[in-house]
Amino acid sequence: MGNKLFSRVNRIASRVYADLENILFSGFKKRSNVYLYPEIKKMNKIMRKFYKRPQLQIDASSNLLPVKFETNDGVILTGVQYITDPNSKKWIIANHWFGGHKYWGLYWARPFIELGYNILAYDFRNHGDSQKEQYTTMGILEREDLLAAMKWLYDNHEYDVLGLTGASMGAFTINYTSVKDPELMKKYKVKFAISEIPYGSIRTLLAHTRSSWLSKFIRKKSTKKVIDKILASQIKDTKLDWEDLNVFHYYENKDVMPAFPIFYSHGKNDLITPPYDSLRMYMDRKPNSPDDEILIYDYSQHCFSLMTHFHQTTYHWLKFEHKIVKDDDATAKAMKYFGIDQDMLDNNFYETKELSTYWSEKPETRVLIKNRGKNE
Repeated sequence: MGNKLFSRVNRIASRVYADLENILFSGFKKRSNVYLYPEIKKMNKIMRKFYKRPQLQIDASSNLLPVKFETNDGVILTGVQYITDPNSKKWIIANHWFGGHKYWGLYWARPFIELGYNILAYDFRNHGDSQKEQYTTMGILEREDLLAAMKWLYDNHEYDVLGLTGASMGAFTINYTSVKDPELMKKYKVKFAISEIPYGSIRTLLAHTRSSWLSKFIRKKSTKKVIDKILASQIKDTKLDWEDLNVFHYYENKDVMPAFPIFYSHGKNDLITPPYDSLRMYMDRKPNSPDDEILIYDYSQHCFSLMTHFHQTTYHWLKFEHKIVKDDDATAKAMKYFGIDQDMLDNNFYETKELSTYWSEKPETRVLIKNRGKNE
């Protein structure tokens, strides 16, 4: 519970992803035509061999440009720009998960490349190639990173539409920043966000961790006491208000209005972040943000929806973006690229491991539930 707790966990998580990347990339021999960014070669192999989703590969690393920018508190962050079209007026800022890096963020935003978006993917502090700081703060200082990314894009590119994508800590940072800085979200032209597997507060995240992994070591009635000690320790060490890491408080007690529509998704078996948090944020926002949507999978492990539910996830993301931006030609082109057509929607829409799916789009609550038969 002591000093640098989350930074230590971050290092462990980073090593796990590095091991995955190195295992899948082993045996690669350097050639004269190696990519300008070898990370793209590595990530393409992960998409092809592990995810089994070749459509998520990125064809040309020559589209990538490096970038560095500084946060308000003086931290140097690194990123990459994927330039789909130099004349595009649409951008995505991709926010990776805890322990990840900018290339995971880039590939998680991959479907939007087919819609004509340019992508800015960056490393949070203490991640990837960005500056290493003393603490990982699960959203407090990472909010400064997202604000710096949006400011850099605003100062250096002309655009009409900005979308945000994020998973896990990246998704929480989007939600947290949106309630802390709604006016800046308007200034930076944020039109929508994809919030994949977020948590809604640090307390619910820690409580879920206890239920998923530590129930044999921490008694249920001791959970609050243990969380109180953890947060008190982090507040003392970092001199930051960890109790403020609570998006629910802003919607339920401060009556903050949603700044833009958000698409939430989660798997109900997620052992890392609490699925109910996505549903609760959706319910808090829905009366004042009618374009919000939520997709709850019966089975989807943490950070794997684009592998386990590739077509369904991609379809809903593209449809959600189209509702906001309304570019028929771009949406049709993207659907074709990803092999999503009416026959698939009618006959093979639900992925093989799926038993039931909850999807809500409209204020009156629309639910799709389908039980799989042996012929599906």
